[in-house]
Amino acid sequence: MIRAGVIAALLVLAAPVTAAPNEQLLRSIENRLVFWNVGPVDYKALSTSQAAALHMKLSNAPSRFSGRSHMFRQELLTILRWDGSENNYSLKKSN
Repeated sequence: MIRAGVIAALLVLAAPVTAAPNEQLLRSIENRLVFWNVGPVDYKALSTSQAAALHMKLSNAPSRFSGRSHMFRQELLTILRWDGSENNYSLKKSN
C-alpha cells in the first residue's frame, strides 16, 4: 500500500508540467495590445509561446506614429494567429 502511494507520488512529480501564462504577464499584454488597437483577444486562450512572443515583441515596440507601426501591428496579429502547428514542420530535407 505504501509502495503504491510512493509510485503515484513519483508519477505525479515526474509528469511534465504545462503551466498557463502568468496572470500579470497576460494583463500587461492586454494593456499594450489595447494601445495598439488589437482585439478582441481571448487572453486566457493564449499559449505560453504566444504570450512570450507577444511580450518580447511589445517590449521593443516602435512609436505608433513611426513608419513601421503598421508592419508592427501586422506582426502582432500574426503571433495571435499561431495555433501551435508550426512546430510540426521541419526545415531538414528528407531523403
